[in-house]
Amino acid sequence: MVADGAGERPAILGRDERPTPSSGADDVVSALNASARAALAAAEVSTHDIVAAGCAAPGPLDHLSGVIHEAPNIAGFVDFPLADRLRDALELTVFVDRDTSMAAIAEAIAGAARGVPDFVYMTVSTGLGGAIVSGGRMIRGATNTAGEIGHLPVGLPDEGAPRCGCGSIGCAEAYIAGRHLAERFGASGADDVYAAARRGDARAVALVERSELALGNLAVGLVNVLNPSLIVVGGSIAEHEPDHVLAPMRRHIAERAFRVPAAAVRVVPAALAADVGTIGAALCARERAAGRGQWFL
Repeated sequence: MVADGAGERPAILGRDERPTPSSGADDVVSALNASARAALAAAEVSTHDIVAAGCAAPGPLDHLSGVIHEAPNIAGFVDFPLADRLRDALELTVFVDRDTSMAAIAEAIAGAARGVPDFVYMTVSTGLGGAIVSGGRMIRGATNTAGEIGHLPVGLPDEGAPRCGCGSIGCAEAYIAGRHLAERFGASGADDVYAAARRGDARAVALVERSELALGNLAVGLVNVLNPSLIVVGGSIAEHEPDHVLAPMRRHIAERAFRVPAAAVRVVPAALAADVGTIGAALCARERAAGRGQWFL
């Protein structure tokens, strides 16, 4: 995406979308370079017109150096200097951060969390992830992995909790993420599972109900431990199945969370929809290039 950074919310001037290569890190960098240049061409601008670029990436990663520590779903992304490689390819400064952190930046500056100092951003899609902003600062943790709420355990191993892709057992992602729902139902996507549940398929209903309970457990934990005033929920499943995502989160918080923090929090949909990550990347690049953005570094 090419964005005009003049306003709070960047205007999208050009787009290019293509699949991520599975043939290695060099090919991923080449594809990103080609995609960026195609978006620039669509916007009728050149790299000379660009101050900086942002790249939303899977973690864990170092957002200051732009090194991807490990991205299991992208071949060759182990201690990979993505920011430097993209800088060399595009001949401009590139800032890399976790995709959920970029989304939280977007919602904080131009979306549903604008002006809110204590919020959690959460994405419910193919996977489950998040970012935490407390007291107006993004919480990064000792190794920059804070906010991985998808790997908060919400189930007990001795109760048949599913194994997560990270190797642990009972992670929220193992219950909620679209890819896990689809795999357990034997479908190509989570939308097939929700459609089957609406038809009354017993297996699909059980999977969806278990996902809703896991979401409830996660939501209650976030409220009780972090005391946010807002939980902003994005991602394709949250967008298309709010009755199975936002509604159970709200219900469980009202029924089970501590009374005082439960009364203070709202669960709301992300305002920037599918563009939240790319808008966040543009805003992150704009703020960091200008020497601002200390609140999220």
